[in-house]
Amino acid sequence: MEIDLNKYIKRHFKNPIIKKENIPYECLHVLNPGAIKYNNKYYLLLRIVDMKNISHLGLAFSEDGINFEISKKIVLSPESLEEGKGIEDPRITKIEDKFYITYTAYSEKGAAVGLLETTDFKDFKRLGIILPPDNKDVVILPEKINGKYFAYHRPMSYIGKSFSIWTSTSPDLIHWGEHKPVLSSVNNSWDSDRVGAGAVPIKTEKGWLHIYHGVSQNVYRLGLALFDLKDPSKLIRRSENYILAPEKDYEKVGWISNVVFTCGAILEDNNEVKIYYGGADDSISLVTAKLKDLLYLVENY
Repeated sequence: MEIDLNKYIKRHFKNPIIKKENIPYECLHVLNPGAIKYNNKYYLLLRIVDMKNISHLGLAFSEDGINFEISKKIVLSPESLEEGKGIEDPRITKIEDKFYITYTAYSEKGAAVGLLETTDFKDFKRLGIILPPDNKDVVILPEKINGKYFAYHRPMSYIGKSFSIWTSTSPDLIHWGEHKPVLSSVNNSWDSDRVGAGAVPIKTEKGWLHIYHGVSQNVYRLGLALFDLKDPSKLIRRSENYILAPEKDYEKVGWISNVVFTCGAILEDNNEVKIYYGGADDSISLVTAKLKDLLYLVENY
């Protein structure tokens, strides 16, 4: 089915909206922000790479979701041995009155998953490593399902191309079990090499809408998947085609070329979805889409 994606997925004319030149401290690269909106203000947790190629988390905030002010200092840096090579790619989930932030903790042991808690984006509490190496790309749903917390994650295997998104449940956000693969790469497709969770899924009347990333021949693109509201391990449908691919110079040329990668999307009251993403692992950009159009694409494209 031929569809003009530009009709549905719109890049903001100010892209990239955050570049390394905008960061008021040492920054080699800025990319892959977690995103949330509360009290009518937008917050992005930025992955900041320093001159030693170690990743930290910076903070940006905005009144309109487009023009961001950058905090004068890094807000979180590696502390433990498990974070020795950096903390990366945060995702932010609001559950009741708290914000929970999953992130990739890199060390000589591999990629593990850490969890942070905050109520104000000023003070952060480390809750520790919740999934051991090798695992990453964790997003937690914003409500309990059947009395349990629910997450998507991506265990990493280097045997062939066996990369899949898995689900897990937890009674307390710390201890995770009931692991189950739910979405795998597809041969000869835009996501044939591997797939991974992207933004925190959006609850819709048709299911949990997941914006995920897929890789083929070292090109990172974004696609859509829809999971059952009552059983989020049940895949209803996935888009056969990607909805965003590297096309602009700021997506094609950078630290890692040919990458669009999201860690955060915000559903507005008017049903517009703001998708924040890293371009070529070197800047942060924004695309917008109507929720109804994303549901149309996941069902028809």
